[in-house]
Amino acid sequence: MKRIYITGMSGTGKSSVIRNLLDKGYAAIDTDDGDWKEISISEGGSEWILREDQIRSVIAKCRKSSIFISGCCSNQANLYPLFDYIVLLSASLETILNRVAERTSNPYGKTSEERNEIIWNYENIQPLLQENVHFELNTEVMTTEEITMLLIELSDNDE
Repeated sequence: MKRIYITGMSGTGKSSVIRNLLDKGYAAIDTDDGDWKEISISEGGSEWILREDQIRSVIAKCRKSSIFISGCCSNQANLYPLFDYIVLLSASLETILNRVAERTSNPYGKTSEERNEIIWNYENIQPLLQENVHFELNTEVMTTEEITMLLIELSDNDE
C-alpha cells in the first residue's frame, strides 16, 4: 500500500479528488479541512503551514491501506520522504482564477488580495513544485474521476 501526497495551487482540484477518493472508501485527507494546519508567524508575515507531527502520526497509523493527503504549504517538502509518490495537479492560471471565483466550497480566492496571491504563487511556487514531483496531472484535460482512478491504480502498484 502506498502513501500519496497530492499538491497544487488553489483551484486545481485537490479537494474534489480527495472527496472522490473518500466517496470510494479510501483513506484521504484534505489538509484544508480540520486541524491539519497552523499559522506560522515570522518577520515576513504569517502563513498557514502543515502540522507535521499530525501528518506523521496519521501516516504511521495507516499501515495496512493506502492513504492520500492533499495540501499546498511551504513546509510540505519536509514530509516528502514519508510518501511514495508526490503528485501535482495543475491547470492554467486563467482556469484556476475562474474556478476559485466560481467555487462555493472554499471562500479563498474571492478578494483581489487573494487573487493576487494566487497569481504570485502560480508564477513563483508552481515551478518549485514541478521540480519535486513524480507526476503532474493537468486538471484541464483530465476529469476528477480519471485522476482519482489513476491515483488508485498508483496506490495499488507494488513496485
